[in-house]
Amino acid sequence: MGGGRAASVITLFAAPGSLQAGASIELDDAEAHHLRVRRGQAGQRVRLVDGSGTVGEALLEMRPAGIQAVVASVTRVDHPVPLTLAVGAGDRDRFALLVEKAVELGATEIAPLEAERAAAVATRLRERNMDSLRRRAREAMKQCGSAWELTLREPQRLEDFLGQPRTGAAWLANPEGEALVELKASDAVTVAIGPEGGFTESESKEFLKAGFRPVSLGPYTMRFETAGLVAMAAVWQARRRGEHG
Repeated sequence: MGGGRAASVITLFAAPGSLQAGASIELDDAEAHHLRVRRGQAGQRVRLVDGSGTVGEALLEMRPAGIQAVVASVTRVDHPVPLTLAVGAGDRDRFALLVEKAVELGATEIAPLEAERAAAVATRLRERNMDSLRRRAREAMKQCGSAWELTLREPQRLEDFLGQPRTGAAWLANPEGEALVELKASDAVTVAIGPEGGFTESESKEFLKAGFRPVSLGPYTMRFETAGLVAMAAVWQARRRGEHG
């Protein structure tokens, strides 16, 4: 759907640095299982990605020791323009949905924040959920055709996040904020989105002191995962306007 890669070409993950023309790559258990589910056959053409911008076209070989992918050609894909979502670590299931869709919409990084109002959410995202989220992000990467793996940070305190270096535009999602502005196609963007109930007044002030600009994503209060989807789509559209404007 959506004009993506043909469904008949199976995408598999390879270890970073392993994709070289002529290389024979043995698939790990997870990728071999994925291939069996997709009914892969000897001689079938597959696409290999390493999550670091290298893409390989390969042919499958079924050997007694395991399934091999023989790389025929390799190409490099430039890293996408940075788009970071800093999101209050709310309900883990809704956060998982956001992670999956963030890959499809071209986000490069998600930073879960330990916001005050997320602390009271019994089902909030925790460190023990991160491995599962990274697997889900990788599956989404293979499905949508991306060559770059989403960077998914460990949950961190707000002050730690704000103390890190940052470039480009910085937006704070706020219903009372300004309308979205036009961006250049090369502009990096960081969007901060509160958890259930939003950021507290004191947290919002910390974002403003750090240079974040309040922007409105719509007329109504959104769940954090909805706000994340809207923000990513808005960034893409603003960059497109900047590219062709």
